[in-house]
Amino acid sequence: MDLLTIIKLSIKEIVSNKLRSLLTMLGVIIGVFSIIVLVSIGQGATATITADLEKGSNIVNINLFPKDPNKLMDYEDTMDYYEKFDVKSVSALLNSNGEVKYKDAKQSFPIKGADSNYIGLNDQKLSKGRFIAPLDIEYRQKVAVINNMMMETFFKGEDPIGKDIKINGEVYKVIGVAEDKEASMFMMSEEEVYIPITTMQRVMRKKGIDNIMIEAKSKDEVINLSEEIKKSLEKLYPPEDEYSRQFYIYTPEEILKEVNKTTRILTLMLGGIAGISLLVGGIGIMNIMFVSVTERTREIGIRKAIGAQRKNILLQFLIESSVVSGVGGIIGILLGIGVSSAVTKFTPLQTKVSIEIILLAFCFSLAVGVIFGIYPANKAAKLKPIDALRFE
Repeated sequence: MDLLTIIKLSIKEIVSNKLRSLLTMLGVIIGVFSIIVLVSIGQGATATITADLEKGSNIVNINLFPKDPNKLMDYEDTMDYYEKFDVKSVSALLNSNGEVKYKDAKQSFPIKGADSNYIGLNDQKLSKGRFIAPLDIEYRQKVAVINNMMMETFFKGEDPIGKDIKINGEVYKVIGVAEDKEASMFMMSEEEVYIPITTMQRVMRKKGIDNIMIEAKSKDEVINLSEEIKKSLEKLYPPEDEYSRQFYIYTPEEILKEVNKTTRILTLMLGGIAGISLLVGGIGIMNIMFVSVTERTREIGIRKAIGAQRKNILLQFLIESSVVSGVGGIIGILLGIGVSSAVTKFTPLQTKVSIEIILLAFCFSLAVGVIFGIYPANKAAKLKPIDALRFE
């Protein structure tokens, strides 16, 4: 019997038991679907984070946390210290929380003490007015820049520029509205207000600067710049041992390396969980193939009696299990691609379905059909014609 005839017989048998074949496929469909969706979410997260980090590929971030807070420099000393390096620009930042009040509305929000370089280094845009200027820093002006979300909270249908708001009881004039930071799967947009960093130092008594952003002149200089700053800071804040550092320096490459490592592990874990459901589907295929062998014992006996060889019987049952798992894999892939697209369209999550994962999922589904079909097929092929014909 030629291969084409065997394939036709196998497909005919599957079609003649549509419901049973569909239920058998269900485990494979769910397994492949899960692999496509979960892995695409993991790959999408990696791609999104990578794209975000590449926007600031020439930025060095420094966080200081000395055991003696008095060792932190004020704004002027901080700028003088970091500008001595060969850099494009430097920005310092202070973070706090405070109560913001306008007319009868009041609410607690994050308050950021920023300078004139902050908005450029963070690639943030203004929708109205202006940002904090060098003169606001120099004269410690009580001015504020709010973001769009905060404008919607306090100034619905009203132009906020020139209006007075109170921050912790102090009056500030709104001079600008910044666009909201783009939300990601790890960070949601929130209301924010920016005031001059020197004003924040005086009014909120936060003298020491512990957050600094430095822009290198080019992406190629980032690593050398971070190493140079690290050596300099180690003299100011020497570590007691390798586990008790007083500062951290973050560069996009270092962050990206750690993120890729984490997301790779997460993607493998999610793929492994989905793979378990695919294995369960394989067990279902094996179970149904055993039932099929039992039901068709007399048919096997007749075919062997008229000359069918062992390899023909073995091949027929292997093809049946492979077709069931293969078709289930295709359905699972189509469902997975559809759901992944829907997730990207209707949620903040970004997914990425690669051709590699599609091929891997399909090959895995076929392998499941072959592996779990071998034993039942071998059992059918080993039946002796006389015993098969006597089977009731």
